[in-house]
Amino acid sequence: MSVHFATSVRWVTISSHDIAILPGEWWAVQGTDASELEQELQREAPKGHVLHGLSVQAVGVRRHLKDVVFWVPALEQWALVHLTRQVETDPRWPSTTCTRNWDDLVAELDD
Repeated sequence: MSVHFATSVRWVTISSHDIAILPGEWWAVQGTDASELEQELQREAPKGHVLHGLSVQAVGVRRHLKDVVFWVPALEQWALVHLTRQVETDPRWPSTTCTRNWDDLVAELDD
């Protein structure tokens, strides 16, 4: 299954994913909750960060709202991000792991 939605530029397809198979306490996000997480990432990610300036879609969040799974249409990748809740100056933060497919993201979380 894929999810399709329109952006101001083009249709974007988010590849199939199932938040329920992620290890730990994860919840799907959408609407205002997703927008707030997307804005927080943009606020935190400094110039030079892998996601700086890119459009992202939050799809899942782990308990305590620090670990977030984003879909990054421009890269056609999933990004697992540990938000810091502060504006960063070092491009290594917030820590981010990108994967090309959902199974690889799940495996990353299993480690």
